Amino acid sequence: MAVIDSVDIMYPPMVTLVGELDSDGCERAADVLQKLHESGYNSPEIDLAGVRSMDSEGILAVIRWCNQFSESRGGFKVVSINPLVKRLFEISGYSDIIHQSEEFSIPPHRDRQPITDCFVSTNDFELRSFSVAGSLDSCKIVRDRIAETASRMRFTDSELGDIKLAVGEAVSNAIRHGCRDNPDARVTIRVLATGDKLVIEMTDTGPGFNPDTAAISCTDSLLPEGGMGIRLMRHCMDEVSFQFFEGTTIRLIKFVI
Repeated sequence: MAVIDSVDIMYPPMVTLVGELDSDGCERAADVLQKLHESGYNSPEIDLAGVRSMDSEGILAVIRWCNQFSESRGGFKVVSINPLVKRLFEISGYSDIIHQSEEFSIPPHRDRQPITDCFVSTNDFELRSFSVAGSLDSCKIVRDRIAETASRMRFTDSELGDIKLAVGEAVSNAIRHGCRDNPDARVTIRVLATGDKLVIEMTDTGPGFNPDTAAISCTDSLLPEGGMGIRLMRHCMDEVSFQFFEGTTIRLIKFVI
């Protein structure tokens, strides 16, 4: 959600973003910022301290907003941020946008969205398999369910954040490019948790792509669809691989150190 806290023409307007800055959240925030831009307000200040999670779509959206206001309205400043979102900008190579921001911690988000799934647990491993609709509303369900499993393992808070980010990127790509945002399509997720590693597989019905070409390093304007997401997944996880047989399957592995 985006909220304009002040719109006094004599002072920079403050825009507070809270919740999840993913594909859906970006669209709603963009509507607010576009109205602000069209109204002639200069140099808005953005508060990201209340953003609980952000994916590559959120990063690119902030970059575009920054460029838009810099070109025509004199600037765009992130004035506060939380550590998880700050680290996301740092690992994606855009920390210059937020280097002057003040850092605030926020309590972890505890909401859970129940889903129906197959779950097996023994002393040595947990195995879970479930499927979700090919809609962006499913991204949070998948992130939270896998984070719940990972939280029972010996991962640090930073590693748990990396896992949640990588999972969000993977399921978002599967829904946008594999399912084509078709809610009748399905993404199947399999999760294996052992004493030394977490293995996540996601399968969609998409035709596949070349992951090496998609993840090449290039400027934002030329970045292929899903490219930044693949780069973030490879940074956050120990192993990332793809299979293209009867759909597209991505495998993410994180080892317990």
